[in-house]
Amino acid sequence: MTTIQKLLTIASLAAVAVFAQAQPADSASAAIDSSQTAVSDRTSVPADSATSNATTSDTTAAVQDSIATDSTVAAAPDSLNTDSTAADSAAPKKPRNKITYEEYQAKVKRTAKKRSRTLHHGLSLVTASYNDKSYGHMHYDVDWGTGLGMYYFYRRYFGNYLGIQGRAGALYRYSRWNFDYSSTDGKTDAGEKYTLTHNIDRKYHNFALDMPLTGKFGYHVKGTTTYLFTGITLGLTKPIYEMVDTENRLYLHTKDKNLKKELELIDAEGKNPFPVYESHQTKRFFYMDDWETNSWIALGIENRLVSIEFQMFMIGATSQNTNHRYNHIGHDSHPTWRVFLDFSIR
Repeated sequence: MTTIQKLLTIASLAAVAVFAQAQPADSASAAIDSSQTAVSDRTSVPADSATSNATTSDTTAAVQDSIATDSTVAAAPDSLNTDSTAADSAAPKKPRNKITYEEYQAKVKRTAKKRSRTLHHGLSLVTASYNDKSYGHMHYDVDWGTGLGMYYFYRRYFGNYLGIQGRAGALYRYSRWNFDYSSTDGKTDAGEKYTLTHNIDRKYHNFALDMPLTGKFGYHVKGTTTYLFTGITLGLTKPIYEMVDTENRLYLHTKDKNLKKELELIDAEGKNPFPVYESHQTKRFFYMDDWETNSWIALGIENRLVSIEFQMFMIGATSQNTNHRYNHIGHDSHPTWRVFLDFSIR
């Protein structure tokens, strides 16, 4: 019996050892926890049990959310890397043009200066001395002439030396003649000699459209928009309307002493009819076949805002004999000239 008891004891111990190895450590811990929880449940109030269950459920939910977040974060870099790699492979890589702020400002200034040197437009004012050498059938030099005008101008440069400027606007011209048109010799019944002189005083007011075009050759001063130039201007003038005031006077001249005394007596009595005076005014519109062409030599200085240009008349022509013709440069009398003052809008 003793031997049998020993064998049974050894078999029971082996069975216990095998059972202990088959159970995991977590299960053992869970068993211990469950036994402790059962003991505490028997000794605690129901409110503590509810609080413990809520805490346990919150902890479990937090653990699950943490696990889900970790899995999402772990998966995100792979997807982002995949998208960026695809975009980089799809779009060709371009070298970035790096430029500093100072370089950008300098580039803007150069562009603005080049643009200002390329194109200007704005308003032109002109004052002139229009000195006719003939008008209609009167081949007499004008005593005094002037002109005023207002234009729109367009100016453009080609490179650093060449430029062109066109103008279109309204022009007012005024001239005045005073000359002896004719002289007639005669005798009185007593044989006294005298001379009758026909004097004309004529003033005209002319309104026209003027379209001069100037080709320029000059030089832009380095670092500025100032342009020094000389050039040739070709102009086309269309007269529109003219008003002419004419005064005729008839004078009596004599060297005879007797006739002079008689004239003095008549003057003292206030009965002397001389000079005989007559005046009249004419107005007319010009037709489409009335044109004037003119050419000028120009000299001036320009910049982006204000410019001044001086022109001297060279040669011109008219479509009708009734139009005006001017004294050219180098004429013995007063040559025709004009001055433009330009104000740029841009």
